[in-house]
Amino acid sequence: MANPVNLRIIAGTHRGRRIQVPEREGLRPTPSRVRETLFNWLQGWLDGARVLDAFAGTGALGLEALSRGAAHLDAIEQDKRLAAALSQTLIDWDLANGHCQRGSGLSAALNGPYDLVFLDPPFRQGLLEPALERIRPVLAADALVAIEHEPDWTLPGGWSVMKSTRAGQEHLKLIEPA
Repeated sequence: MANPVNLRIIAGTHRGRRIQVPEREGLRPTPSRVRETLFNWLQGWLDGARVLDAFAGTGALGLEALSRGAAHLDAIEQDKRLAAALSQTLIDWDLANGHCQRGSGLSAALNGPYDLVFLDPPFRQGLLEPALERIRPVLAADALVAIEHEPDWTLPGGWSVMKSTRAGQEHLKLIEPA
């Protein structure tokens, strides 16, 4: 797994910029190879998109989306230091269309509709299914949801898998409401 301090934006207007993130135990940043695959899937989809990153962590997914043409980002992060670091990055990079609120991805205020949602909650805490239920009412009509999950997790009914891949213990799916 990559060291969070070495995370960089892969492409777009902020290509190559480092994401400054405090080291946190249990932080599982999305590896650049997985991010690259995900954003290849989303090519042509991001222009003007309203994005929600409900368990932002490092902020890499949301920042990458803004760099590649998303119009708006709402990021939610429970950890005080991670939320502060992401908020500071948004300020430093002059990304007024990005906002980070401190809170739980399951209970924070959501200002949809969202065209794209990233869900990468901590593993083995049973958060993914409740998060999927929570976001469904704020999805735009043709919204996509990118989820990262542990190997033995099963997608609940009511969702269709558009794309799926795996890199080590990281499983990535691009889904939509069925």
